Amino acid sequence: MRQRLYTMGALALLASVSAACSSTTANSSSSVSTTQAPIAGNTVKLGVAEMLTGSSAFYGNAVLAGIKVGVANLNSEGGILGKKVVLDVQDNASSDAQTTTIMKKFAADSSIGAVIPPTYQPNFLAACAVANSLDIPAVSAQSGPPPQTSNPGGWCSTMTTDPGTQISATFKYLAAKGMKKFVMVYDSQNGYVAFQRPNIEAAAKAGGYNLQEVAVTTGQSDYSPQISKILSENPDAVFPFMVTEDAARFMQQARAQGYTNPFFDPVSQLTSTRLISLSGGAADGLLAATPQSAANIPSFQAFLNEYKKVTGTALSDPTYTGFGYDAVNLIAKAMTQAHTTTNRAEIKASISSITSACFSICFTNSGQGAFLAPHFYFDKLTSSGFVPVS
Repeated sequence: MRQRLYTMGALALLASVSAACSSTTANSSSSVSTTQAPIAGNTVKLGVAEMLTGSSAFYGNAVLAGIKVGVANLNSEGGILGKKVVLDVQDNASSDAQTTTIMKKFAADSSIGAVIPPTYQPNFLAACAVANSLDIPAVSAQSGPPPQTSNPGGWCSTMTTDPGTQISATFKYLAAKGMKKFVMVYDSQNGYVAFQRPNIEAAAKAGGYNLQEVAVTTGQSDYSPQISKILSENPDAVFPFMVTEDAARFMQQARAQGYTNPFFDPVSQLTSTRLISLSGGAADGLLAATPQSAANIPSFQAFLNEYKKVTGTALSDPTYTGFGYDAVNLIAKAMTQAHTTTNRAEIKASISSITSACFSICFTNSGQGAFLAPHFYFDKLTSSGFVPVS
């Protein structure tokens, strides 16, 4: 990935979008736009429906951060087909019904040639239903591949990984290290966890691994009952399937109460370098499988450098942010190839024709609505960040 030059205009754009997003409220009864309407003919307007509030807000805000950096970078290079990119960002509050309302609003705006729908799988599928009924291209970041029943016309795509392949690879890696008995401590109120649990269970069953499951709740302060159960199971490794802050608190308490074996992450959930400090060092040594490895993918390291250059801060948790960056760049590539920013049928056809795409990481078009990252890397979290392991 070539290095990009950043203008003050790009920085101003990022600042204005960031300021607008910070004004979004937790009102689940209506959506909130974060940009002004574009000047016809001079701009490219992209619709973004993301989970800025609600149960999956952690993921939505991370994706939006990547989208904003992607837009800033595009505009610093002349935009799309010479037109400045602007965003119409709407908060769907993790709601399927609100997602449907927002998608219909986008579809009714002829200046919007494509949209980025929510990451949370049920929201994504609700968006796909509208995209297919009203013929508007939708490219999601990190949603699971859409089933044919939800995407009959092929109007939905996603930048993602094959969760089954990633999870199976993780279990095989751990088994090669002598680990075959696992505990998954999962947040019973988290939508992404609910989506991925069946994939983890299926991979464990297929590989013949012993997987025990222990439920916790979002924001739980004391995990002592669950930790006692885990210690009685004596697993070889534990997966804290929670958001970063909760996982850090759990790991700190688990270490304090006598758990000494490794923690692991098979779905790129815990990729934040903040885990070390948040957990008081308890997360040191966590083993993670990820398609995004700065040590192995030069373009991903370039993306991290670009993020810091645009925002002035290092990106501590790149997984969802990177996929947001990739989604907006895929749309830009499709529009450029199609020589249009508003003809939805031609943009959709252009998206379908792209066989591979490299932005922060590289993807291969599965031909079934999914651009999949085909390679996985194993990293270990240390005080200096994630480092590759053999």
